[in-house]
Amino acid sequence: MELAHRIRLLTVDDASAWAQRRFEALTAHPLLFGAAPPRDTSRLIEFVCTQIARAESGVCGAFTAARLDGIVGVFRESGVKARHKAVIWGMYVSPEARRRGVGRALLNAAVEQARHWPGVEQVHLSVSEASGSARTLYEREGFASWGREPRAISWAGGFADETHMLLDLRAESAG
Repeated sequence: MELAHRIRLLTVDDASAWAQRRFEALTAHPLLFGAAPPRDTSRLIEFVCTQIARAESGVCGAFTAARLDGIVGVFRESGVKARHKAVIWGMYVSPEARRRGVGRALLNAAVEQARHWPGVEQVHLSVSEASGSARTLYEREGFASWGREPRAISWAGGFADETHMLLDLRAESAG
């Protein structure tokens, strides 16, 4: 049974809920993320508030009733020669919301956000080998692998490779 969820851009009022979800992701699944959990969780709140306020950036959340079940961020590259690219980061769905379409809805919301920025032609992301289900989702939604970084993530004596993926928005509009 699929839970009804609502996807929307987060505001500063959501920063604390986002920080709790992000901390959960970083501590429960350390080999899935390049970031480490901070010692002071207030840093997470500061970070997401900066992302929310930044032009050509967005943080989406999936809500079931009032509970934040999933998160994902997207930003446009700022360099003059890289403004044709957007990057998806920090995708996480809580265990209780998995296999209910939340990840797909979040990913599609992030891609749609990137489409609204004029001149963005491709969306990039990286996925840890430790998350086969995430990679499968990305491939189903049209992302293609373009490279693999061996031992990209190191934590507590463990390592994980990362696969770099790309969604070509030009190919989608031509098809």
